[in-house]
Amino acid sequence: MYLTLNFVAEGIEETDEYIEFTVRALSADTEIQSGKGAVVFPSEVLIKRQGDLIGKPLLLDHEWKVDKIVGVVVHSWFDDTQKAVMARVRVAKEGNEKLISLIKLQPSPIRSVSIGAVVKKQEGQVKDIEFKEISLVFEGADPNAKIMAGRYEDIELSTSEWWDDPELRDKAPNDFFLDPSSRRYPYKTWDGKISCERLKAAMQLSSLHGHKQIYDRAKRLYEKHCKGG
Repeated sequence: MYLTLNFVAEGIEETDEYIEFTVRALSADTEIQSGKGAVVFPSEVLIKRQGDLIGKPLLLDHEWKVDKIVGVVVHSWFDDTQKAVMARVRVAKEGNEKLISLIKLQPSPIRSVSIGAVVKKQEGQVKDIEFKEISLVFEGADPNAKIMAGRYEDIELSTSEWWDDPELRDKAPNDFFLDPSSRRYPYKTWDGKISCERLKAAMQLSSLHGHKQIYDRAKRLYEKHCKGG
């Protein structure tokens, strides 16, 4: 099961070899939409498993390949104030220069993390969870997972950033997305106008993931509607 949450990349610590940041990995007592429907993780389950993320890989898009490992979880814990499992992740600089530049970019086009886990249920209730990894992904489902600044803050979502709100994203017309079939790469504002910022984000992400058709389309639209603006 994959459980995806939004983040904001702020307060990153950096050394010569890596960057580190804190992720709100999984919220407790909050209904989260997954591919298998809504699920709620009781606090007691997450408290029991709070340290199990330590040593798990940080991947790109849940791809279990050596070249998709970009970092590792160095610490994890349950935060009573946030009612969530938090994780400190470390990303190696060597080989991840482009990814790190996108994470540090303000605003960053990379805004979601996702937990890969095996969830055990009994009579529809979550009884246990086995963490497998954390991934950096493009999409978001649980609105509470983020890369955290030195302090913990929630983001108030509105139609100005509708692509980060699962409900608004579901309601958006297909032509709001550069990839309508999978409803990825949103590039329009809620009132249907082309967003130059979203086109730039789409070019950066599609280039990172090797999605050439998306990159070419975003570039054509950017040059037509945004160049020189």
